[in-house]
Amino acid sequence: MTAALPAQTRRLISQLGAKLGGKTRGPDSGAGRRVPRRNSYEENDARAQPWRKVGDGSVAQGIAHREAKIEAADELRRQLWVEFPISEVRRRRHDLAAASAELAHLQTLSPAEVPVGRPATLRIEIAKLEGWLEQADNRLRRIDIDVLRALLTFWDFATGKLIPRHDTIAARAGVHENSVIDALKRLRAHGLVDWIRRTTRTGNAGEFGPQLEQTSNAYFFDHRRKMASRTWQAYWKRLCAKLRRFGTPRPSTAPGAAKLALVTAAAPLTPMQAALASYGASIDNATT
Repeated sequence: MTAALPAQTRRLISQLGAKLGGKTRGPDSGAGRRVPRRNSYEENDARAQPWRKVGDGSVAQGIAHREAKIEAADELRRQLWVEFPISEVRRRRHDLAAASAELAHLQTLSPAEVPVGRPATLRIEIAKLEGWLEQADNRLRRIDIDVLRALLTFWDFATGKLIPRHDTIAARAGVHENSVIDALKRLRAHGLVDWIRRTTRTGNAGEFGPQLEQTSNAYFFDHRRKMASRTWQAYWKRLCAKLRRFGTPRPSTAPGAAKLALVTAAAPLTPMQAALASYGASIDNATT
């Protein structure tokens, strides 16, 4: 109690000073107030502006990137439902329940009655089952693809800016706002989208009270680092094929081309290698 007294005293002095100065306190919560969350940045902070130009910034290349993302996500969705079929999910949930029940029963017995090593074996089995089921729960749904498609309709290709609110995405996708939040979490788990939380000024300047509130997220894409290797490869191939339709100019220096040149210095590039090298810089502009 004593340790908290200085803080309380400062707060009382601050409140008294505000009252004498004719200042009023802004709302802490409720209508008109969204309390800032941790790891948020003010919207004018460079860290809250993670976007990059999409390809060369043209509508044609922007559409190519958008289509490649959606198609890669839908392909991954189908793969995950093959890897984690409903029948297997049910079986493992049953096994998890049985193992958990057995472990709980063993904990009620005396040490002499417990089979040697059995609790440890059960804990290992439970951990494996929980890990597998957690991956299964992150399977992409059809609604996730709808949410991704809706999100990308707000993408500014010239700047990469992407800051729609959850309710705005929900309205475009035709789903509930909570469904958007859940879908974005699953999409993020697979490296298909990422975001930074942002705050904005409340307009309470001069008032005694909160000066910042939460605003929409800033969405961006970091596929190369966040996607699983197979997903990245599928996305990259699709993007290369789509960019080829628009005759993307060969970049002067591309990370992909530089690495490829070291490997194939003694031999001419194959058509596929040349295509991948040619489109490397365009991909890096928006997907690294």
